[in-house]
Amino acid sequence: MMKKGPSTRSLNTSEFAGEFEAHTLRLLKQRFVVFCTIGAIFGMVVTGIGLTVSLVRTFSDASFDAGVIFKLWTAVLMAGKAVGTSMVPVAIFIAALLWVQRGKVMERSLLRLSQVVVVAVGSFHLIASQLGWGGSIGWLEASMTLLLACILLPWSARSALLAAGALLLINCIVRLVSGAGVGGLVAHFAISLAMFAPSVLIAWLKHSQYASQFKMAVLQQRYGEVRRELTDARRIHEALFPARIDAGPLRLEYQYEPMSQIGGDYLYAHIGPGVTGGQRLSVVLMDVTGHGIPAALTVNRLHGELERVFAEDPTIQPGAVLCLLNRYVHLTLASHSVFVTALCLRIDSSTGVLEFASGGHPPAFLIGVDGTVRELNSTAYVLGACDATEFDAAQFATEFGPGDTLIAYTDGALEARNRAGKMLGVQGMLRMVASMAGLRSADRSWSRELLTAVESYRHGPPADDTLVVEIERALKNAELDHAGVRIGSLADGRGVSPVSP
Repeated sequence: MMKKGPSTRSLNTSEFAGEFEAHTLRLLKQRFVVFCTIGAIFGMVVTGIGLTVSLVRTFSDASFDAGVIFKLWTAVLMAGKAVGTSMVPVAIFIAALLWVQRGKVMERSLLRLSQVVVVAVGSFHLIASQLGWGGSIGWLEASMTLLLACILLPWSARSALLAAGALLLINCIVRLVSGAGVGGLVAHFAISLAMFAPSVLIAWLKHSQYASQFKMAVLQQRYGEVRRELTDARRIHEALFPARIDAGPLRLEYQYEPMSQIGGDYLYAHIGPGVTGGQRLSVVLMDVTGHGIPAALTVNRLHGELERVFAEDPTIQPGAVLCLLNRYVHLTLASHSVFVTALCLRIDSSTGVLEFASGGHPPAFLIGVDGTVRELNSTAYVLGACDATEFDAAQFATEFGPGDTLIAYTDGALEARNRAGKMLGVQGMLRMVASMAGLRSADRSWSRELLTAVESYRHGPPADDTLVVEIERALKNAELDHAGVRIGSLADGRGVSPVSP
């Protein structure tokens, strides 16, 4: 049984989780410094206000008699005790701040430290309140510390719940030790729970919003990266296509409209000397199932295979090329439900012979110099559908004289639909070709005009990649006079005869 490969979705999720955790830890470090600073300053301000109020009250109530010094001394001691008690949370904040600033805490331990600081400060206030130190209310200061942490720190709801749960437990323990009854314990638990719940809710809302914003930022960044990569990939992909041939006895031109940035249609061309001079042009037009990046990756593999085939035998016949491509697709791509249609051609300008083999490809059109149009139909199965022992390329040959033009295309042209939803189809494409067959000029581009006609017929965006190819055997002036070109429109289909097995 074949083992499954790694899940792309799980890898992407892990990557996002790792980036999110790293970003959260960096943000936590920044916010924790602010949190400790605010906590320390607030504690010192509250302590200073309490000390000032205590001293003012003492001096205003003091009567300057013989015991005034003793009373003042007692007031100072009481104020000092209150200050010392109030400075404990300040000391916790400052100690944690210095510890973080000096790099004593690893980033992954910072979350645990922030929770410890909040629980430590809140616990002190709960204990101090129970012991009557410094006029602390206890649960109020503890809830305010937790609320400040949930507002400033990038805590998740789980982190806030752990801190709130620890404070609730400590509050219950303090009340039990102090001898509180069941009713009083339940009342204090309900009050503390009501005070801590908003903090947990705030942490949950903030963390959800933060996670959504981070995900959106990451997706925008990834989209920009993918766009840049697709631009580079399209440049590389289109560099695989042959250069247009606009000089010599055989001319080659094409127009390519991928559905997205890159697609799965491909054109390969190889030029060599003819049998008795002139040129021999071998052309392979392919259409990979699907479109976009997966199809383009398949095209890259097929390009390498074609380079190997023609490097080993530059004069290889179209039928042999089709058989080799079928074997390659069947062995390497068909197991992934990837198949290919292909039209393989070889034209020799010295003999005027066009040899072709087509594996499930839409019919090409051979336009004669006299305006007649013939179909070059498929001769074999779609590539990859069967193994080499069952595949027969069934190569055919026909005349390709001066002034003749071959039009080939991929099924993206046939699948164009008009506003009524009717597909163009082979007959619609044939009518377009036939209507243009009698209108010749030296600077005419069949491929451009046909693609424009397909786009005019299509309503809405394209549903597949579209590639239109034209191969023309150049016609000299003397040959033009000898050919006696028939001018006229063949839109009604007269003069159309298929080349079939």
